[in-house]
Amino acid sequence: MDPQNPASFNLRKVKLPTGRTYEYCDQIPASYEHGETPILFLIHGFPELWYDWRHQIGPWVRRGWRVIAPSMLGYSGSDKPEDPALYTALSLAGDLADLLDALDVRKPVVVVAHDWGSTSAFAFATRYTERTKALVSISVPRQPPMPMSLTTDQMVARVGPDRLGYWFFFCSETGPTEIQSNIPRFIDMLYQSHRTVHPKLFAEGTMEKIMKGVIEAPGPSDLMSTKERQFHIDTLEAGGINKPLNYYRQTPHAFAIQEALKLNPILPNTLPVLLLAADHEPFGSPDLVERSRAFVPSLEVVRMDSAHFIMLEKREEVTQIIGDWVEKKLKGDE
Repeated sequence: MDPQNPASFNLRKVKLPTGRTYEYCDQIPASYEHGETPILFLIHGFPELWYDWRHQIGPWVRRGWRVIAPSMLGYSGSDKPEDPALYTALSLAGDLADLLDALDVRKPVVVVAHDWGSTSAFAFATRYTERTKALVSISVPRQPPMPMSLTTDQMVARVGPDRLGYWFFFCSETGPTEIQSNIPRFIDMLYQSHRTVHPKLFAEGTMEKIMKGVIEAPGPSDLMSTKERQFHIDTLEAGGINKPLNYYRQTPHAFAIQEALKLNPILPNTLPVLLLAADHEPFGSPDLVERSRAFVPSLEVVRMDSAHFIMLEKREEVTQIIGDWVEKKLKGDE
């Protein structure tokens, strides 16, 4: 497994009972014993790929763990349905459970997730608590359940335009076309370290102005090598950005499935949960972290001197911190 070479990872595809096909990376250690070896289930966010875990997969496999990292719905070799309702976190949690079933994974898994992947991971742990050994969220804390069906305007107002203002651009009629026409600029705009990222990147208007050239675009991503960056650009250009943007369009549909399932939004205090929160982005701010404790009583928090893509900016620290934490939880906090 060479992080510089995507072809050195084992990619597979499987069709789920729903008819949807998922691509996934599946790395199995030499010591693997089916039903016994711990499994880490890595869930990426937007506009990411399974490949965003490239620095973590190898070291965690060398610890003796099987690592499964799907391409989430809308990305890469996975299906890209039109219906935004299929991109709600609880719907995706069902897909993730089906994926584990298809791979004959019955033992509870350790879920590690980032960004929108974290939203799906918390939904998975809520819907399938018995299948979740532990959960690690990177950047994004647990969000409270929806009080009602929310429009984009209402969602932005609820969380704040300084945090979610960019949703207006993503959900606009012209946003997807403007992004698709310049994927390299889009990737470089987002994938920046805390030293180079725009300080108000997520506020209303900033991303749109960068994409239109009103605000000067940053240089090439300082979180990727030239080869890594090109692979990401090529993959998004080929698959398109429109379907991944359904993660932002699904909000009006999320309440319906939440109400239909009638799940307890509070995770059990026996479920270990770790949050790696970034100091240089709005999503891991202390107020949002503290609000999440009402729904995650076992929450442990590690703050990091990083922008949003912590697993890239602080790759060695993230690999070590999560690896050691998981090792400890697998041993029962001995």
